[in-house]
Amino acid sequence: MRQAGAKAKSSTPSPESKNSAVIESPSRADAKRRVFGTGGIFEKNGSRFLYISYRDRNGKLRQESTKSESLMVAERFLRDRLGKVEQGLPVAEMKKLKYEDIRKTLIMDYRARGVKMLEEDKGGNPYVWGFEHLDPFFKNRLVRTITTDLLYQFVEKRQKEGAKNATINRNLSLLRRMMNLARREGKSVQFPYFPMLKENNVRKGFLTPAQFTKLRDAMPEHLRPLMTFLYFTGCRIGAALAITWSQIELENGRFQLRIEGNQTKNEEPLLLPLPLELNEVLEKMPHEGRLFDARNLRKSFQAACVKVGLGVKTGPEDWQYKGLLIHDFRRSGVRNLIRSGVPRRIAMKISGHLTESTFERYNIVDSTDLHEAMAKVEKRFGEIDGKLMAVDGKQTRTDQ
Repeated sequence: MRQAGAKAKSSTPSPESKNSAVIESPSRADAKRRVFGTGGIFEKNGSRFLYISYRDRNGKLRQESTKSESLMVAERFLRDRLGKVEQGLPVAEMKKLKYEDIRKTLIMDYRARGVKMLEEDKGGNPYVWGFEHLDPFFKNRLVRTITTDLLYQFVEKRQKEGAKNATINRNLSLLRRMMNLARREGKSVQFPYFPMLKENNVRKGFLTPAQFTKLRDAMPEHLRPLMTFLYFTGCRIGAALAITWSQIELENGRFQLRIEGNQTKNEEPLLLPLPLELNEVLEKMPHEGRLFDARNLRKSFQAACVKVGLGVKTGPEDWQYKGLLIHDFRRSGVRNLIRSGVPRRIAMKISGHLTESTFERYNIVDSTDLHEAMAKVEKRFGEIDGKLMAVDGKQTRTDQ
C-alpha cells in the first residue's frame, strides 16, 4: 500500500527497526509490503514524526501521528490501534469523545432502567444530583484527558468549596459510572484510578419532636402534610412524592396508604395507617392526582431551617447551604419508630429498608438516648446496691 504524499526515508534501517515493518517508500521498488489490512507506517512532509495508517471498523482509512521518530514506538502504536479495531472499538470516536457524550449516555441508561435519581431541573432538562458540580469542571473535556491527576484537581476544588468527603465521593462515583458505561458500550477504553476519600458513613442529622413542630410551622402550608408524613414514617422522599390518591383508603374514619411494591426500595407492598395529624388535613384536600404537593420544596425547606436556626445559607445557589437536610427526616422517622417500641421488622417495612446494616445506619443514638440509658443503669444499680447494703447491715448485726 503506497501513501500519497509520503516522503522517502533512508533505505538504511536503524538498529531499532530490525523487527519492525519497513516504512513504505515510493523510491524502493523492493520494499517489503505489509499485508493488506495490517496498516502502514510512513513519513509525512513537514513533520519529523512518523505516521501510521489503518482502516477502522467501517473500512475508512485513518492516519495518525505517533508523536515519535522511533520505528519501535510507531509499530507499537499501530498494533494498539489495530487491536482496538479488531475488538470493534471505534478508535477515531474515542479520540473525540467528550464529557458531554458520556453524561448523555448516563441519562439514557437511567431513563431506560427507571432510576429514581433521574429528575428534571428548573428548565425541564434531565438532571442527576452531582451534575451541578461535575458540569462546570469537566465541560468540553475530552474523556481521554480525564486522568487521575485531573481527578485530584477536582477533589481539591471541591474541598476548597467546603464539600465533605462523602459528597465528593458521590460526585466521583457519578463520573465513574459515566465512564464505566462508555467503556461497556465500546466508546472508550480510558479508565483512570479514582481517588476516593475516607468518609464517615453514619450521618447524624435528625429532629427532636419539638424541633420538628417548630420547623413544620415555619414552612408553607402546602408542604406541611409531606413533612409530617416523612417525620412519622421515615419514608424516602422519592417514594412519598410518587404516592397518588388512588392509593388512599378510608377505614373506620382513618386514612390508610397502600404503598405499591415498585414504590419501595425493598419492593414489598404494604398498607400503612397514616398519622392522625394528617387525617383532618387530607380531608380538606382535593382527592385526585398526587397526594403531596412538593412545589418549591428544597428552597422552602432551606428557608425554614435558616429561620428556626437549623441551617445556614453559604451562597445564593440552592446547594450553597449547610444544616438539616430533607433526608434527615428519614433518619428521624426511623429513630421515632424504634424509640416508640415498634419492632425492628415492622419499622423496616414502614421505612422501606431492605437490610439490617443499612437500617442501623439510620437508627441514630443521640445524647438524650445515652443519658436515658445511663439513668436506667444508675436506677437499677441503686436498687441492687440498696438491697446489698440492707443484707450486709443485717448480717453485721447478726454477727454482733
